[in-house]
Amino acid sequence: MIYEDLKGKKVLVTGSSSGIGVATAKMFAQQGCFVGVHYFRTKAGGEKTLEEVKKLSDGCLLAADMRDKEQVVRLIKDFVKQAGGIDVLVNNAGTLIERQDFADATTEYYEDVFATNVKSAFLASQAALEELKKSKGCIVNIGSVAGHNGGAKGSGLYSAAKAAVATMTIAMAKEFAPFGIRVNSVMPGLIETRFHEQFSTAERRKAVAKQTPLGRNGRAEDIAKAILFLASNAAEFITGEYIAVNGGLYMRA
Repeated sequence: MIYEDLKGKKVLVTGSSSGIGVATAKMFAQQGCFVGVHYFRTKAGGEKTLEEVKKLSDGCLLAADMRDKEQVVRLIKDFVKQAGGIDVLVNNAGTLIERQDFADATTEYYEDVFATNVKSAFLASQAALEELKKSKGCIVNIGSVAGHNGGAKGSGLYSAAKAAVATMTIAMAKEFAPFGIRVNSVMPGLIETRFHEQFSTAERRKAVAKQTPLGRNGRAEDIAKAILFLASNAAEFITGEYIAVNGGLYMRA
């Protein structure tokens, strides 16, 4: 699927050294976008993603700890300088970190989970706001089905953080709408990426696939397609909304 209106757009995808971020960066490159590839610790992954991007379009490699305001502000400034602006911000950086039950979770773990998944999206959106006002661009935040159902054992705090991302998306959409900026979210189900290879057993992944009405777990490309739609003019009258990409695992009226 080609969205002609995306050609030439400047797109920053945080957390694009693996999984959903890689698929998203590549798919925007296929549209002819200038893509900012971001990584934190996995430079090799970021470099590999940029190689794939440059086979299709153009882009740049950027490093930052998305929990740190100074680094995030610098990241946005560096991207704007190299790209010439910003049209689309995809707040994809985030992770479970590890599984900890509420009873045993440390305050350090709690703070890290919320910083990694919520604070990161807040800082990036805040830092990019003035440039997004100029472009009348959009933000796509990446949530999780766990934000609805509380997640599996040991992922309660991650689930709470992703629920916060959902509410923050709505609040941002209301606040930024007068500037012509749309803010939406994609909420993945179980996606077969390194994330679930690390945090979910093969048995659990198979079990979830059986429970899913469409009969399989998701692929990173499934999420990337939804992100592209929300970034395109096809979604120009959609804001404060989310797309659940989970094969029917979680449905709502």
